[in-house]
Amino acid sequence: MAEVMVALIVFIVAVVGLVAMEKRGIEAQRASMETREGERLAQEVMAELLATNFSELVEFDFDGNPTPALPYDDLSLGTWVMRDYGEVPNATGERPPGLRTDFFWVGREVDRWPTNGVGTPEAVQLEVTVLWIDFTNPAFPPPADIDTEDLTPDNLDPASPDYLPWVRGVQLRTVRVQDS
Repeated sequence: MAEVMVALIVFIVAVVGLVAMEKRGIEAQRASMETREGERLAQEVMAELLATNFSELVEFDFDGNPTPALPYDDLSLGTWVMRDYGEVPNATGERPPGLRTDFFWVGREVDRWPTNGVGTPEAVQLEVTVLWIDFTNPAFPPPADIDTEDLTPDNLDPASPDYLPWVRGVQLRTVRVQDS
């Protein structure tokens, strides 16, 4: 009887450990899927910027105002957008399970390259930032009242006073040379 009880206790401890590992594995998979979707979204927005005529990037800001001062970005213009997490709607317009609305904060920036130039730039630096709140890390849980709309690119920088350890993001940066 004692041997059966010891074996049962060992079995229960092993099962509890396996369940805990499975839970963390599911959280890691979810974090990976969020990162992959953030990267895809950043690449999509960067492709839109690269498809825009160079002169339009220099002559108009994201809000359509003429002759913008460089750098200009979505954060200062208030033109950043929120994007959903989830697949595109099917033929009937329904979204699949797992859709999370306003999950990603997406912002763009256009700056002169090199930054110390004057006059009309011969090249610009394009940057795309995608941010989201990481609910998968139990070491840094976000506060309950936080909203994705409250995020800024400074939340990713550990040297910034606005750094938040539960914010995750993707940043893409490239230089575009005058090609018109």
